[in-house]
Amino acid sequence: MPDINLTIDGHKITVPAGTLIVEAAKTVGIEIPVFCYHHKLDPVGACRLCLVDFSPGPPRPQTACTTPVAEGMVVRTQSAMAVQARADILEFELVNHPLDCPVCDKGGECPLQDFTFRHGYPTSRIDGPRLHFKKPIPLSENIALDRERCVLCYRCTRYYDEVTWKQELTVGQRGVQSFITSQFDKPLQSNFSGNIIDLCPVGALTSRVWRFESRPWDMSHTESVCNKCAVGCNTTMWQRRGQLVRITSRENDDIDEGWICDRGRFDYTDVNDPARLRTPSVNGARSTWAGALAATSAGIKGKGAKLGISLPADLTNEEAFLFRRLLDGPLKGAKVKMHGRTAIPAPAGPTLRIRDIDDARVIVIVASDIESDVPIVNLRVKKAVTKRGAKVIVVYPDGVDLDRNPHTVHIRSAAGSAAAEVRKLASHELLENAGGPVAILFGDGHGSEDMNDLASACGDLAEKVGGKVMPLYRATNERGALELGVAGWDVLDGVEALLSWGPPPTAGVPSSVQFHAAWDHLPRSANQNAAVVLPATTFAERQGSYTNLEGTVQFLRPPVTIDPPLKEAWEVLTELGIALGMDLDYAGIFPIQREAAAQAPALAALAQAPSPEPVPGPVLVGPAHP
Repeated sequence: MPDINLTIDGHKITVPAGTLIVEAAKTVGIEIPVFCYHHKLDPVGACRLCLVDFSPGPPRPQTACTTPVAEGMVVRTQSAMAVQARADILEFELVNHPLDCPVCDKGGECPLQDFTFRHGYPTSRIDGPRLHFKKPIPLSENIALDRERCVLCYRCTRYYDEVTWKQELTVGQRGVQSFITSQFDKPLQSNFSGNIIDLCPVGALTSRVWRFESRPWDMSHTESVCNKCAVGCNTTMWQRRGQLVRITSRENDDIDEGWICDRGRFDYTDVNDPARLRTPSVNGARSTWAGALAATSAGIKGKGAKLGISLPADLTNEEAFLFRRLLDGPLKGAKVKMHGRTAIPAPAGPTLRIRDIDDARVIVIVASDIESDVPIVNLRVKKAVTKRGAKVIVVYPDGVDLDRNPHTVHIRSAAGSAAAEVRKLASHELLENAGGPVAILFGDGHGSEDMNDLASACGDLAEKVGGKVMPLYRATNERGALELGVAGWDVLDGVEALLSWGPPPTAGVPSSVQFHAAWDHLPRSANQNAAVVLPATTFAERQGSYTNLEGTVQFLRPPVTIDPPLKEAWEVLTELGIALGMDLDYAGIFPIQREAAAQAPALAALAQAPSPEPVPGPVLVGPAHP
């Protein structure tokens, strides 16, 4: 389709056909205020705040969020008619809105505040009584609803309908009595519920985890990456006085599109736990790092296959590289088990990218409940179905939430038979008549499948139907660990010495263990008899990088600074290597990244690692998701 030429407030611009006026205005820095409009949701024109006037067209204000541009259109956002219309709408929005900005969590980053100052009347002509509701309403253990603040933009209900397919929110009553409520007053169950907090343009939906904790201007924020699964969603982490107080989404269209799951948003309070381990100990007595690492070295050196090592799901590429060096040296032959690890082998070559799912005509999902395993990929599949009419085939024993789509073909295969079912799919009518790209996503059935066989079957299917394959790793940096040769599939039964990094092994500390060194950020009952305890940093204090399930390397920024005697993991691994007799000498994380990039071609991006930035001071931020 040809591009469209138009004029907005005297600026002559050219934009693609189908562009909405509100988006066209952004290209020349013109603000058209919106509440109901969001670029990831279908436009509805519900709040009417985006009124402008244009010609040719009717002689009355029109909504910029629902009107596409037209050739030769002249848009006036600052005409007397448009300015008065927006001010009138704001006056109506504020009729029942409580004047509780000083205590509202949205204060300081609230579009309603900003728009009232920039587009509203200086005083209100309405002096009648305000509408009151019971408040706050606990929609779930994580989200509170203050109905008096709601401007009925319907972003939250539309998000549930369009993006998550959950339909957990609706509108109660009608007219002036309308309010947002959960279906049948039931608590929200969706794993994606927290995104409505970011979507809400006012303080109607707030986080109960963060409620009344701080203000935007007394926090600093750092761009980083979520550590809860292998998708690698981009986040903004907010710290105040050395504590991580909030995590919000950060839009990356190639990966997450601005959504994060509730695990990534709310599961961070352990970072601030008063019980955090801060100093090393040996046999229950406080120790120095040198003493604790010497004791650890003595307990694990020379054990060979009698040594077991439990790794966290979110070790970084840099940590995996150093760990690989230890396994090639003094810890050679040790059994290694990674938390959350699938049995999926390393990819033989390039794989499907997350963004490619958007264009798929048929999506095959094998041996995985993607809503639980890789949540944001689940939303990407739903987008392909909703926006592009993609067809879905699921091969999995149990029900999945994609069954909500009446056109999903669900083959309920028995556990362990996924490969056989995949080999039958080449003749399936959906794949024979795909009419476009085919995406094949496969997991490991949580250990029930022969992964070499299943990976081969999926590769063969992709070749036959002209599709691409995406392995659905679960552990945060599983693909990066594989690229560096850290498999982490071993069983730890029968080991005599154990180094448990992060949470203890899922099956518990083996009874055969005679020496146990625990490296963790919290005291745990499974570690109470450990001979050595090393304090660990959390994801909020870590430098480095993760490789997500599609192979993209992304860099972490620590929002919280480390207070001595805590040390970063790469420092501890370096010092442990020295204690084990290795010649390790790294002055910082950059030399580790350069060396890792040279040894693993898939991690070449590490050679271009951005320079670290100091944790910024408090900043005043503008409205989130305008």
